[in-house]
Amino acid sequence: MTKEKTVTITMDNKKLQVKSGLTILQAAKANNIYIPSLCAFEHLPSYGACRLCIVEVDGIRGFPTSCTTPVEDGMVIRTETQELRNLRQEILKLLLSEHPASCLFCSDKEECINFQGTIRKVGNTTGCRYCPNDHRCEIQTIVEKIGLTETSYPVYYRNFPVEKYDPFYDRDYNLCILCGRCIRVCNDIRLNGTLSFKQRGQQTTIGPAFDRTHLEAGCEFCGACVNVCPTGTLSVKTGKWYGKHDKEGETVCNFCSIGCKLILQAKNESIVDSLPDYDSPIDKGLICVKGRFCITEYVHSPSRYSTPMEMTPVGYNNITWEKALDIAALKIKGVKPDDVLMLISAQLLNEDIYCAQQFMRKVIGSENIIPTPLIYLNNDFAKYWNLCIESQPLEVIENTQFILAVGFDSTYGYSPIGIRIKKAAKSGAYLLTLNDKETNLDLLASASFKVEKKAWYDVIEIITSRDGIKKKHTEAQKILKESARDLEGLKNSLLKTKDKLIVIGQDVLNHPERTRLLHRFEEIIIKGGWKIIVANPYTNFKGTVMLGGFPYIMPADILKSQTGENVKTINSQILNFDLNKKRRIIYIIGDAPNFVLPECDFLIYQNAIPATFEKKPDLILPSALFPETEGTLINMEDRILKVKKFIEPYMESKPDWWIIGAIGERLKKGKLKFKDIQSIHGEIKKLIKGFSKIKDRFEFSRINVTGIKKTDRFTPVPEAKRPIYRGIALSEVVSGMKVIERSIDE
Repeated sequence: MTKEKTVTITMDNKKLQVKSGLTILQAAKANNIYIPSLCAFEHLPSYGACRLCIVEVDGIRGFPTSCTTPVEDGMVIRTETQELRNLRQEILKLLLSEHPASCLFCSDKEECINFQGTIRKVGNTTGCRYCPNDHRCEIQTIVEKIGLTETSYPVYYRNFPVEKYDPFYDRDYNLCILCGRCIRVCNDIRLNGTLSFKQRGQQTTIGPAFDRTHLEAGCEFCGACVNVCPTGTLSVKTGKWYGKHDKEGETVCNFCSIGCKLILQAKNESIVDSLPDYDSPIDKGLICVKGRFCITEYVHSPSRYSTPMEMTPVGYNNITWEKALDIAALKIKGVKPDDVLMLISAQLLNEDIYCAQQFMRKVIGSENIIPTPLIYLNNDFAKYWNLCIESQPLEVIENTQFILAVGFDSTYGYSPIGIRIKKAAKSGAYLLTLNDKETNLDLLASASFKVEKKAWYDVIEIITSRDGIKKKHTEAQKILKESARDLEGLKNSLLKTKDKLIVIGQDVLNHPERTRLLHRFEEIIIKGGWKIIVANPYTNFKGTVMLGGFPYIMPADILKSQTGENVKTINSQILNFDLNKKRRIIYIIGDAPNFVLPECDFLIYQNAIPATFEKKPDLILPSALFPETEGTLINMEDRILKVKKFIEPYMESKPDWWIIGAIGERLKKGKLKFKDIQSIHGEIKKLIKGFSKIKDRFEFSRINVTGIKKTDRFTPVPEAKRPIYRGIALSEVVSGMKVIERSIDE
């Protein structure tokens, strides 16, 4: 490794060794020296708009801004002098002339803080006590640090109406100081370009061009603008009135297979905000709308089950956990193994899946543990698995020269993939998009193919085949020529390119010729030398199979490193599970299947949110959600990620592993006894080497299916159509997602 180059500077009479290339402001922060700034932000390019970060540098005339001035060897810098303080105070007074500031200088502000905490709940903010960002505002900190006690300029209140018509967050531009952070994060980090400055002078504001709403302008509602806003201009609807949080912790998002790291904030054990972690190696803080805004409403939904319930002739009755577990055990006891069916979600954590398969195999003595993706994908399950295990780490995207994105859209999900693709396109990569609708990648694409799904296969074959264009491709050839002027030149360029990547989007799962398309993707990887990334909607798809949540596959059976097998062979009968056979007991864990359930005598539904079935559940067991429990999952990069418990479970909800273990203990004492999550980890570690090594990536075996028969059965995958968590569409629980889904349908 090459040693990082450093330079020696003197800052406030202190000799410092700092990295070469840093700005003065960055060097000061690295050495705990305070310089006020409002427009600068750690992950944004230098801007120099607010002028508060001015410093004195020997040999440089005037007062350079520290956020735009790089350090040089031997530089002598002063960050705190009386002249600098006077200038900063004057600049801040000018900024505050268009920002409600009376509370900042009020002689009674301490008493107001202590005794009038609820005064902030008003429609328009006219002072700090009325602001949703009170005690979190950077202006408050700067006023205190530079010792400003009054303002000598009249305050001009611009009287803009508060914008509340878009989902997730409100915008009050009466509080905006025009620092430009939101515009720069939208343009430079998220590469979306929704925001810009509008109007001039005192009427200057920020928003989409041509007075469009954020929805109309293609806003992804990632919340990055809210994250960087130094004032209360942008405020999250669900958490704006709680005040400053009293608890903060990290966890991993469970809404898709990327596994973005989240920083959760809570007040009085209620989640009030969910923020990105810009230091996360997987997502780099580029989270999507689901992780940023959906957790609070989903976890604290009024529709959540609060206690176990039993169906009676007159409806549901609330019961205790003791009674609920006794009922479940009594109904299952004595039933033949084949008459018990367990349906599990591929969004459960590894520990829950392990307990579920132990319950079915050790307690019931059956292999009838079916992950719902197996029902949706049936014969295509193995093909999709084989593609998923070839999925590359996300960092390969930015170094790729040719990218083909099929059925992929990252507007409201998979942001870490989408933004990396945009960066690659901006750096010169040839980007082709293939979809049946407009996507957020089209503007940066070298060629964008918006075609009906039935033509996708031919388009892909023409692009990826080494052969010439065949007669059967006439229709697809016309489509390509409309979008790419030099089709043969494109193919020749592609043949010469070594770094080729195909991104398989969620829409591929609902393609009418899914089998044929997935087979073509396999050929592209094996014969064409393409790399692949699969935007898999199932949070823990790989963990589900690895931990044995699949018929006739035991925990660790699918791990190449342990079995030494490159291929795991299974019989096609496993994939074509009989949904018409009547069962005595159906036990659903963490899902709400979108297919017709087999007829049964007793239905147990273990989840957090109600779902609609033809037969109402006979017993309801309330589950804890991912911020309320702990465990691990395997993400799309084959990494094991830790999900940490942040708050206590809602009302009487319990973790899934606890419920399964408690029922199992009543049926066969000693066969299934898990005291805590550590005892489950202990068992898994005995079976899977390296399970606790977070940095390692697992290697999985391919699945080969024997005796497969052609079938016309095609089951759409609901998770590919819209965001779903534990079987429930986010739009059914989260108000903002409902607005977005309605706009998409229109």
